[in-house]
Amino acid sequence: MSVTISTGITTAFIDHFKGTLDHVCQQKNSKFGQAVQDESIVGAEDKAFDLLDEFELTPKVGASPDTPIIDSSIQRRWVTPTPFHNAILKDKDEDLSMIVEPTSDFVLNFRQAGNRTKDDVILAAVDGDVASGRRKGQTITWASQRGNVKYTGLDSNGDVDGRTIPWDCSVGNCSAADGGMTIEKTELVREYFNFNDCDEDTPIWGAISPRQATNLFGQVEYVSSDFNDQKPLTTGRIIRNWHGINWIVSTKIRAGVSNDVDEGKNVFRCPFWLTDGIILGIHDMMSVSISTRNDKSDAQQIYVRMSIGAFRTNEDKVIFVECEDA
Repeated sequence: MSVTISTGITTAFIDHFKGTLDHVCQQKNSKFGQAVQDESIVGAEDKAFDLLDEFELTPKVGASPDTPIIDSSIQRRWVTPTPFHNAILKDKDEDLSMIVEPTSDFVLNFRQAGNRTKDDVILAAVDGDVASGRRKGQTITWASQRGNVKYTGLDSNGDVDGRTIPWDCSVGNCSAADGGMTIEKTELVREYFNFNDCDEDTPIWGAISPRQATNLFGQVEYVSSDFNDQKPLTTGRIIRNWHGINWIVSTKIRAGVSNDVDEGKNVFRCPFWLTDGIILGIHDMMSVSISTRNDKSDAQQIYVRMSIGAFRTNEDKVIFVECEDA
């Protein structure tokens, strides 16, 4: 049965369309959406997350001793969702029944638009400013947390120094002569998270451009069956969990201009993070309304909206790897 404006658009039809869109979106999440922690935002526009610093338990000495009280430090960080929307007009006499088909271009295009938006929001949060404080009165910047300092391992005080592995890195097994993505740089990524005592069971994610994917195919440790159960040269595809890192190939990772830590080299800044290092706040994942536009010859307006935001929970759970644009 065809559905047109003339025959009337029922609430059931609108619900069917939204259900189809939700189902298709769940079938294929965005590239970055699978790599973060989701949190619902109900009612309020903003949501605060109180993050407790690490603390240690103390030994109990004697019988019935005083209960120790930890002077714990709590850092409050905020996520503020941003609404995104768009609409399409369908002529009054067009058959709308096709838009509820899961394989229709209409549904797939809206899904892809939603996924691209989600990826943009998540990627911006990796090194974006974070609102903090009791009433969002403070800002945590990536640079202020030594995000613009070269990673050198541990400093003289035993603290992790720097949150960027430079393109010409010579720390560990790295060679300054190889400015692309290498196994030696991924070794430092894992070292960084280990030095920060991050949970080894929490997945590590890394986002690279197609150029860094090409770099990996030039690594013996990547293509040789002596090191891998899979054969990337046979499939031509990136191994998802190679070297303990879940790799995401995205064209959203682009080379900048004089954007390395020394501000003199064009590089790709490839982020690596733990799943719980980024939180995606979902206020409205996808809502749909269909209404008649009298100013457009009674055309039907199909309106889709989403409201999401993301923030970085802990700088120790994020690091960048520079790769030269060559």
